[in-house]
Amino acid sequence: MKNDSMAFSIKTAFNLGVWMRQNQGDKDIFSAGRCLREIIFFNIDQPEEGQHPTEVVNVNVDYLLEVALLGYVMSGVCAYDEEIKERIPKLIEKRLISEVYNDAPENYEGEVSEQDEEEFYTRVKALGMN
Repeated sequence: MKNDSMAFSIKTAFNLGVWMRQNQGDKDIFSAGRCLREIIFFNIDQPEEGQHPTEVVNVNVDYLLEVALLGYVMSGVCAYDEEIKERIPKLIEKRLISEVYNDAPENYEGEVSEQDEEEFYTRVKALGMN
């Protein structure tokens, strides 16, 4: 995953869930989940065949689906707040970084794409969405 695509993918997935609630809020969560998974799967950056195992792509789709479902559920149970809508994806990214980057400080505050001075060691966790 490209570092600058992680924050974008998280925010896009979250906003996709919010969009789904606003435009198709009559769906039950299972129908919404199936629809969101399909959208994410067909919009994720697909590596060249054989570059990553199918399981890696599916794990990334499932992770972004969880983020999208969070947006779907939150927008259905609480009032819209632009500040929270912007803050949630940053908190998700912060947690992902604390789990993925072995040498990142636990009080990490920035976006990965802003890291100029430090290069963190990482394991592949997510592929970017287009």
